[in-house]
Amino acid sequence: MSRKKRFITLIEAQKHSLEKGYKTGKSHLFRRKCQCILLSNEGRTVSELAELFEVSPISIYNWLNRWESDGIEGLQLKPGRGRPAKLRTDNQQQVKIVKTLVENEPKNLNRVVGQVQSRLGVEISKKTLQRFLKSLNTGGSVPAGD
Repeated sequence: MSRKKRFITLIEAQKHSLEKGYKTGKSHLFRRKCQCILLSNEGRTVSELAELFEVSPISIYNWLNRWESDGIEGLQLKPGRGRPAKLRTDNQQQVKIVKTLVENEPKNLNRVVGQVQSRLGVEISKKTLQRFLKSLNTGGSVPAGD
């Protein structure tokens, strides 16, 4: 016994917005999702779409469900993906502590790394500290070659 075939039926305005998203979307994954919905409208089955896009059928079902529930906004990537930052520029307490430690030891970031670990309980590398300071735009207080 087979499952009922699932397709998306689109009106002209939806087709237009999906075609625009497929042609001009910023994210490659977003463009693929738009194309998938358009192909489903043309009568492609979930298994054909999964093979074409080289993803599991469950992913295709998720894309179709998001389209049906949220429209084109449901196909967009959500914020918060990826690894969270160890030090955050919007956390004023962390920024203040790190700036104070760097002002006290501007020539030796290895010591600052150790103090950050003991003070904030965050294990970071020297490179992570340098990137954090650069994001704060500290104006050259980070030695480049150390």
